[in-house]
Amino acid sequence: MSRYLRVAVYTRSRERVHLEICPACGYDFDRDEDRHHHIADHAPEDFGLSPLGETAPDHDEPLFAGGVGD
Repeated sequence: MSRYLRVAVYTRSRERVHLEICPACGYDFDRDEDRHHHIADHAPEDFGLSPLGETAPDHDEPLFAGGVGD
């Protein structure tokens, strides 16, 4: 597992994965802290994505060379 995640094993072999460190800024979460509040404060650019509302110029190009019917 990565340094960002922790796996907790519960009874009946149930596993739960916990985010320990924010991948955007490196913030170290407390054990019972709500991760979603912190993550929601980040902008898409913090995760290497396009800013909200902007579309990359090549967004509609094929992902791979060649296409259907080539």
